[in-house]
Amino acid sequence: MEKTTVLNPTNSLATVMGFTRYEKREDATSEALMSASMNWQRDFLSQQEGVVMHCLLGNLKGQFADAILAVDSAAYANMTEQYMKDESAQALMALIEPESIRPAQNLILKQGVQAPSDFSCIEFGTFQPKENADFSESKMLAVSKRLEEGYIAKFSQSREHFLSKVDEDTYSEIAFVQTMGAAREICNGYLEDSIGQELLSMLEPTSFDLDFWFVLA
Repeated sequence: MEKTTVLNPTNSLATVMGFTRYEKREDATSEALMSASMNWQRDFLSQQEGVVMHCLLGNLKGQFADAILAVDSAAYANMTEQYMKDESAQALMALIEPESIRPAQNLILKQGVQAPSDFSCIEFGTFQPKENADFSESKMLAVSKRLEEGYIAKFSQSREHFLSKVDEDTYSEIAFVQTMGAAREICNGYLEDSIGQELLSMLEPTSFDLDFWFVLA
């Protein structure tokens, strides 16, 4: 398996993950988008202090996403501020349908997250807690930790898993897995796992927005 680029291997602990979904313009090709993304990574992202990892992703619906890990919110904010000043970023944006862009800055709620380098799939899902549930962020994180130790750890293809906060009402679950098939198997399996059911019981089912993304560049 080709390893995903870790841009800053000497400082790879991340506390923020940007995940931006979008669609290409009708007159743009997927090949052109991949080439522009690689140029952007090489010419711009690799020069940004605090940016740990980037990859271009696609899903089975023909949509695209950028996943970016950063050491902290300040590094991520600085990268976004400099973004449109860069020629490679402008070339990439010229291929994207502006109205389709859906950005999400995810504040990672787990200590010691490192950028994995041997995955080909990212599961990304957002959700909201049930309004009438006895919910607290600390309870959710405790259940997530037990899920990682008691269920996800059984799967050798799992590379990283964590929960993040998108805004005051929205959280995200993010998993790095070696293959999309394994990611789907892990996700579907924990619907039947007792710890997985405990986590799901805290969440509002109608709020789920989940998909599986494979690495393109």
